[in-house]
Amino acid sequence: MRTTLKQIADVTKMSITIVSQVINNKPCRVSKEKRKLILETAEELNYRPNLVAVGLVKGSTNIIGLAISDIRNNFFSVLAKGVEEECQKNNWNMILCNSNDKHSKDMANLQMLADKGAGGIIFGMASETTEAMAQECIEFMQQEHLPYMLVDRYIDIQTDRIVCVDHVQGGYLATSYLLKMGHKNIAYITGPSNLIDSQQRLTGCNEALGEYGIVPNQNLIAEGKYTFESGAAAVEKLLKRSVKIDAIFAFNDMMAIGAIKRLREHGIQVPQDVSIVGYDDIFMDEFLDVPLTTIKQPMKEMGRAAARQIINPESRYKNGEKRIIFEPKLVIRKSVIDRNEL
Repeated sequence: MRTTLKQIADVTKMSITIVSQVINNKPCRVSKEKRKLILETAEELNYRPNLVAVGLVKGSTNIIGLAISDIRNNFFSVLAKGVEEECQKNNWNMILCNSNDKHSKDMANLQMLADKGAGGIIFGMASETTEAMAQECIEFMQQEHLPYMLVDRYIDIQTDRIVCVDHVQGGYLATSYLLKMGHKNIAYITGPSNLIDSQQRLTGCNEALGEYGIVPNQNLIAEGKYTFESGAAAVEKLLKRSVKIDAIFAFNDMMAIGAIKRLREHGIQVPQDVSIVGYDDIFMDEFLDVPLTTIKQPMKEMGRAAARQIINPESRYKNGEKRIIFEPKLVIRKSVIDRNEL
């Protein structure tokens, strides 16, 4: 069982108040000899502070709640690693919650973290989240006086507490590269249409198409859910439309990998028949049979940046809150063929 302050007080024959003041390094009238005795006894008994009790006194704990939508998505697992590293650096801890992409579970996770006295929350909301659902989450955290940062996924709501990538630039980089490589019939597997990150990527794609005088074709767009399965399903939708496709830009790597699998099931080879670009740069990209060209998001750095905003008290509740926006980068591998040379 956990050693209590009372047990230390019993062994040292001093009051619980004095023991608490010494262990918490607070000013108190106690001799050096008694202070040394208390600290040595605490060490011998393997005393560890009860963080929940400390949190009740302080109103919060040195714990960050990381509430994400899908731990299977490598973006979030790498992001979690960054949050964890920043927590360890600053003697904080992390609680990880997974919603399985359900808003109701998001709310349950936020309520649980508030009840546990979390010192702040880093929140990657479910892909099904509507503007009203997002506002419900934000208002809850504000009412609970919980510092928070939204990561990557967010709806167009009134908050600047966001860590993300310049997704317009990311979409532009991917489409520009495919166009430079001679691809004219580019299909897009987007994320959920209600999410700003998906909308912004598509905006960047259309900007690049416009520079080449190409009018966007709605028949070349299929909506996904940022999952492996939805990438495969989107390919089925595109193939049934009987439109010419020589390249696909999937709005995350999991959907790109699902798309590659389904294309192969139809006897379509990557990149010989159809080139593919993904988005995220997850660890498995370079180990695929055909290493995946992708748009890199600095996932770990995003996690660390979000954690710093929670841990640093100066970042809390200021009118000048600002979004932290990282720049995406094109990572060229083998999944895109140069059609200019054919």
